[in-house]
Amino acid sequence: MRIFFLSLFFVFAHAYAEEAVTQLPSDFELKKDNISNKYFAGSFLIYDCEEKHWVCVLEEDYKICDDKRKESVQKKERKLSCAPIGELPTKRSCFQRVLFLSGQAHGHRFCLLDEIKKEELQ
Repeated sequence: MRIFFLSLFFVFAHAYAEEAVTQLPSDFELKKDNISNKYFAGSFLIYDCEEKHWVCVLEEDYKICDDKRKESVQKKERKLSCAPIGELPTKRSCFQRVLFLSGQAHGHRFCLLDEIKKEELQ
């Protein structure tokens, strides 16, 4: 009976390990894509409202940002921690978009709760 449970455990552990590895993009390189203590480089564009910069991240970081934002909006926090913008076709195209956005005078009003934006307009 122990052998059965051990073999079942190893089957699930192997399947989980394979799934975790396949979630990384094919062009992912740990040494090159570790861009900060917070992020790994990917093709998902977000704006980090706390550190005030654009960044291209992996899908996992994008989803964390999205979840944190939804939670902050639900709590009606005035300043939001980040803004998930979207997925671009490749990591390179995401970096090019960051270069473009960094050179533009885009306001960062998407870091504010919608109600706060309306108050500031009045």
